[in-house]
Amino acid sequence: MLVASELTRSAARMREVSGDLRSRVTDTWTHRSLLRDVGLDGPTATQGLDLLTKLGNSLEEPAARLTAIADVLDTAAEVQRELDRTWEALAGQGSLGVAPLAAVSPGLALAHQAALATLALQIQLLDQACAASVSGACLLAHEADLDRLVFHPDEPLEHISERNLGTAPASVRDVIRGADGLLLEATPLRDDAGPNYGDGYTVMVGPPGDDSWRINPSSVTTLVAGVSSGDPAHLPGAIARAQHIATTTGGAVVVWQGYLPPATLPQGASPNYARAGADDLAAFQMALDERFPDARHVVIGHSYGSVVATRAAMDHGLFADELILAGSPGVPARNVDELTLIGANTRVLVADSPTDPILALRSGPGAVHGFNPASPQFGAERIPGIRGGHSAYFADGEFLGAVGEAVRR
Repeated sequence: MLVASELTRSAARMREVSGDLRSRVTDTWTHRSLLRDVGLDGPTATQGLDLLTKLGNSLEEPAARLTAIADVLDTAAEVQRELDRTWEALAGQGSLGVAPLAAVSPGLALAHQAALATLALQIQLLDQACAASVSGACLLAHEADLDRLVFHPDEPLEHISERNLGTAPASVRDVIRGADGLLLEATPLRDDAGPNYGDGYTVMVGPPGDDSWRINPSSVTTLVAGVSSGDPAHLPGAIARAQHIATTTGGAVVVWQGYLPPATLPQGASPNYARAGADDLAAFQMALDERFPDARHVVIGHSYGSVVATRAAMDHGLFADELILAGSPGVPARNVDELTLIGANTRVLVADSPTDPILALRSGPGAVHGFNPASPQFGAERIPGIRGGHSAYFADGEFLGAVGEAVRR
């Protein structure tokens, strides 16, 4: 997290160094004049004096970059101080205890919890924006990021989608338009990007023949997928699953691919992808809740996506009324008490097919990613009667029935 006082000190030091560099530039011109005044002349002397001036001028660019970075840090420090003051005010109220707030009004307690989670995410987004700005000022190469929904709180979704579609490959545009979907987040990718595709596409769809989900959906279900899910070649299948769920629920469904997923099954054993993507999922759900405060919000983490969703609920708080963990390889939380769901009448469910080979990664209360969400110690509610393999959940009648009940609960 950024510390305002450290940002201010760093900015001041960078301005000092920038001033020193500019003084050296001035010194080179002064020395050139002095050398000419003492009679140093001729082709060789002129060449040497020109080189001295060139070396001095080369310091102008880093001096300007340091000043630009100092401006970024000063701005970030000012915003961080405002966020800190707001946090102190909210946390001060919270230090009296959420339980007393709940005793007065459950709605007040929920609003306080949501405000703290929103502020924490804003602090993290400021940190990320500051880092990106510094990288840009230094001309450092850094990974292209999605144009995230959380950055455009007041822009209509239709406008966001059209802008993002303009950056997407033709194959991606065709499948999204064919589904009458909205492209909410995107990173420009080539059609031949191959296995190293990075962040994918976040697409919202709704039930056919009903456009109300675009403005005022009764529910929004977010699907968080796992290994290789950002590959554009897999997008048509992901959208088809989302449309099937939209038909079942009557609400909007989001294919969320806003993180760099493991590209292969061996890479799926690493928790690092989930740690990196958890804040992005939390910020996305916050943006959805801000746009659709009256909708029922459900998050379904399938396979490695269950690791991402659980991590988001652990580390940041997840704006969701229901969290469903399907075909999970294990989750980093010991039990549901370690998860923060921000919503009304919240619940955590777990869905397993007995023929899903991923169950081999779990034994008793333990699992490859920490803990078994289906164990009694975890405390989630089980969805019974599911059949099929690891990819069959979204076609299973019992699973779809449970999702439908979750959005209407």
